[in-house]
Amino acid sequence: MTTRLAIIGTGLMGGGIALDAARHGLSVQVYDARPEGPDALKSRAAGVYARWVKNGRMSEADASAALDRLRPAANLSDLSGADLVIEAVFEDLKVKRDLFATLEPHLGPDTVLATNTSALKVGALSDGFSFSDRFLGLHYFSPAEVSPLVEVVRSERTSGRTLERAMAFLKETRRTALPCADRPGFAINRFFCPYYNEATRLVEERIAGPADVDFVARERIGAAAGPFTVMNLIRPAVAAHAQANLVPLGPFYVPSQLLQDQGRSGADWPADAQMPGADLDAVERRLLGALAVPALELAEERVAVPAAVDQGAVMALKFREGPFALMARYGRKEVAAAVHDVCDRMGHPEPRLPEPLPA
Repeated sequence: MTTRLAIIGTGLMGGGIALDAARHGLSVQVYDARPEGPDALKSRAAGVYARWVKNGRMSEADASAALDRLRPAANLSDLSGADLVIEAVFEDLKVKRDLFATLEPHLGPDTVLATNTSALKVGALSDGFSFSDRFLGLHYFSPAEVSPLVEVVRSERTSGRTLERAMAFLKETRRTALPCADRPGFAINRFFCPYYNEATRLVEERIAGPADVDFVARERIGAAAGPFTVMNLIRPAVAAHAQANLVPLGPFYVPSQLLQDQGRSGADWPADAQMPGADLDAVERRLLGALAVPALELAEERVAVPAAVDQGAVMALKFREGPFALMARYGRKEVAAAVHDVCDRMGHPEPRLPEPLPA
């Protein structure tokens, strides 16, 4: 099959999805509320494709053909012929639902609509719309044109046929699907956001500096880059907003005051700042607990299969191992102590630690 694809939103994520799909032979219509959006994406795509030609990932002929497959849409009505529409606009429930209300009359009767939301409930986004059975989440990771993992989120109303078509599209564009239940944070952000939130608490409580936390994350936990370095890449405001979406899950998920303040300021974290006398062992225990608590919860809620979550952590976050493999490495006794410490300190219900640990 060849999917006729439309992308709404030509920013970092939507643009990345579009230029990758075009590279894989799909015709892609791109719409943005900003008139300059499609042209800006075309320029970005030309630069990315030129880089890929230079490093041998594409031929010049393929790059030229891919660029020609990116076609601007002047109006939402122009997307009526698409098989799949992926929305990648601002991460706000009202903004997205207002867009869907405008888009609904222009969707074909068989068009699948997907949202690239990273944390909003998929069911809440489609509730009340006529297309709710043809709606699901396709959550790409940044940079979307490179990262191979996509979380596939099915709401209670998403039909089996819709899921099949979405999986076929991901196969067509050579993406690895991680099926997830419709729970806040899905699978990857469910543990990744609390992990960087705990990193900010360690700095807030003057247990360590950002550079100390990043060092422990890399050398002991096995992250390719520490949480403060990563938050600077995704932007502190985005990080704070993503964590805030998890608050309904309980006290452990409440953003630290420092994370909220940094998000409002928009400034980078001082990722090279150390603190004399930093307690690196305490940092290690705290980060382990912050990864283990949400991982145990998502396993108990059957959000996703633990082995697939671990694969996703390696693919999307460049962790050396996922949270379940990490728990197996540290062992039951140390994990139990770290989980108890986190939950006792935060007044959060302690998840059950099964025997054996999930794998």
